[in-house]
Amino acid sequence: MECGSEVALRDLWPLLPGEVRSALLRCGAEADRWVLDASPSHWEGLRPLVFSAADYHRFGALAAGVLRCALLACGRRAGTAGELCAALHDHPELPLMDPSQPLSAPALLRMARPDALLVGGTPWFVELNIGPNIYGVPGLEERGAAFVRGRPDGILAEPPSTLRARAAALAGAVAAPDGRRRRVLVPTWRAVSGLAAKLDGAPALRRYLRPAAEAARAAGLDVSVADLSEVHGGAGGLWVGEDRVDVVFNQFAGRVLVDGGALGVLRAAVLAGAVRLFVPEASCLLSAKQVLAWMHEDVDLYGPADRALILRHVPWTAWLGPRQSAERRRRVLELAVRERAGLVVKPSCGHGGAGFVAGDGVTDRDWLDLLTRRSAEEAVVLQRRLVPDGTAMRFRSRDGARAAARVPFVLSPFLVDGRVAGAYVRHPGPGAHSAVEPVNTAAGAVSNTVLLLPDAEGRPPR
Repeated sequence: MECGSEVALRDLWPLLPGEVRSALLRCGAEADRWVLDASPSHWEGLRPLVFSAADYHRFGALAAGVLRCALLACGRRAGTAGELCAALHDHPELPLMDPSQPLSAPALLRMARPDALLVGGTPWFVELNIGPNIYGVPGLEERGAAFVRGRPDGILAEPPSTLRARAAALAGAVAAPDGRRRRVLVPTWRAVSGLAAKLDGAPALRRYLRPAAEAARAAGLDVSVADLSEVHGGAGGLWVGEDRVDVVFNQFAGRVLVDGGALGVLRAAVLAGAVRLFVPEASCLLSAKQVLAWMHEDVDLYGPADRALILRHVPWTAWLGPRQSAERRRRVLELAVRERAGLVVKPSCGHGGAGFVAGDGVTDRDWLDLLTRRSAEEAVVLQRRLVPDGTAMRFRSRDGARAAARVPFVLSPFLVDGRVAGAYVRHPGPGAHSAVEPVNTAAGAVSNTVLLLPDAEGRPPR
């Protein structure tokens, strides 16, 4: 697919035959509740979003092109992970990062879930979300399979499995030349924040990680499931009990671990090359929103197809930060005040919607004060404000209440080694919601999944 080719995505639910929609809504109402990533929302959607299979795969190819352009922007500024850390004006703490990791390594783009908003059907990628901990929703595939089982007439299909694609990539990444079976550690961990803290205990976390362990075994790997506190070794190798570990499934991705000793053992093994992480922690650096700003700074350095891709599918983004030159800072601030109503501000390395402010919600003076104060302490980005498409959704709550609302949504394809496999949808529950607010599970957004209409033109059968 040409990077600059047109892609349009629309939720095809209204075009499905009435009996198909009724059957899927019954399936959603009768199914057991599903809980994704310990979301605080008490609502869930009663039906999936539906897209043309052909458009879904075009969307995946488009997302892969955006990620490739992001890596090119980073490569113009750094050759290694350590150099990229120095070039970024704000970045997450990555205790397991190897600073000598080349940015040319294909493993840096092994797992990604870029977030897109659809505006008139056109995808705009507002965040890149690259790294080991971006899946986090094992119930997605169970939910999609339940909908398909509830309507076994072949009209709708599940997207490719993210779990299977990730396990295949894991097996390929650690394949031994001598054919020896490699051992992967799927660890539990203790933390003061993030997923482990939300799930509140090792047994819940172990249940949550079970699909990843089962998929790795199905891909032909020997799997150990153990807490990181049980790991021992260091630069000479890593063991769980008597079993030597070749690769660690690091979905914790540098979270603050309660057991710092285990993290030190793992760091020594990683830096010595005695064990590999799936995926390298350096990949998290590419998630910084400052990278989107670099893409627009460099837009004239790309070839014509890539330039068109960025201008059509990455909203205009600029950055402000403490180490920025005075002249560039002045120009960006002047533009930010002039264009306030059409812009939003976000932290470069924030997540969960924290720090998001829409310019049309504050005065010129407060906007300038906000940008000046925040950018003196951390890197922030200004991004063109988008008003996303909405779709009609039906909901049920934990207490059995029903509701319906038209809601905006974020559509996030999973990319594994550059190929699309699965997708994640987030939308608000019923109730008041501004069309420009961030849609995040941390703020109570509802998680959802997608099904595909196999007809290449996106036309449902009569």
